[in-house]
Amino acid sequence: LSVTVSGVDVPVAAWHSPLTDSTTTSTLQPLDSYKHRISVQKIGKKLAGWNFIPSFANRNFKLLPGAQNSSLRVVTPLQQQRLPSSPVVILSHGYLGSRFDLYPLAEALASEGFLVLSPEYPESLADSFDAEILDKSSGEIQTIIDREMITNQLLTTLQQTWKVTPPSFGIVGHSLGCGTAERSGDDSWIRVCLAGFPSSRGNGSKCLFVGSTNDGAVSVNRALSVLSDNNYVKLEEDRIRSVLVEGQQLPTIPPKASLIFTGADAPNHISFLSEETNDAMVDFLSPLLPVARGLKIPVLDFDKYQLSRDSRACGDLVVPLVVGYLKQTMKA
Repeated sequence: LSVTVSGVDVPVAAWHSPLTDSTTTSTLQPLDSYKHRISVQKIGKKLAGWNFIPSFANRNFKLLPGAQNSSLRVVTPLQQQRLPSSPVVILSHGYLGSRFDLYPLAEALASEGFLVLSPEYPESLADSFDAEILDKSSGEIQTIIDREMITNQLLTTLQQTWKVTPPSFGIVGHSLGCGTAERSGDDSWIRVCLAGFPSSRGNGSKCLFVGSTNDGAVSVNRALSVLSDNNYVKLEEDRIRSVLVEGQQLPTIPPKASLIFTGADAPNHISFLSEETNDAMVDFLSPLLPVARGLKIPVLDFDKYQLSRDSRACGDLVVPLVVGYLKQTMKA
């Protein structure tokens, strides 16, 4: 799907449970892959200020949907106005992320009846639109599309154009996306912050924070005072993992809760993202990692992930934890 912001089409990935209209469902095409793009131009410009990388260095990838989701169907633009009025969860990717970074979580939430929307923000490595709008006469920058503009337009389009009336809203942010989660919506929104900063909203607001001591991009130590000052309840990793392994239902999660991974094998900054997007990034850019380290260019833990390859193991705990939390806290 897409929304129009200041005349620019911004891509939005959407997942939802099957429509009740069987005729409509039968017209949808099976999903064989997600179309994912990595722009080396964008990465070089954002991390090193390089403007000389040619466009032919960019590459397109096909990301396979989860094995348990072989029945996924593609929602075409003609179906945009038939989205269900389900609880809505917005996914907010991080710096040089993409709208598909958290697609295993999106698939899991959709299977539980949520409508999941993941917009492409200006910092995306896909570089699918130009956020700088130039004045046609002077050539000067007239408008810069930002995250707030995209999120606000998505909410407007959702309710006014697509005629969706959600009973509740939630938002999941990764890294920089945690700031988007904090600033979006009101205190009734349910927030999940991954590998970033927890919400400091008061007035009975609800948030689940998940971090790791092995995060080399955003130190979890910077979140500890916020967790303490806002009375977050600490979740025990071993207990959560045991419940999931035994196939039991998650216990009631406090409205404000935190889980911090510890130990030598704890997740790194991008372990929280999908295995497919991470592997595409590392495999494509691995020849450049030594150069980046030599020039002291931040690589957002992609060097760590090149060794750990632990997205699937991380997701085995984080995805059901987040799904369970949102099911417990959001109105259906």
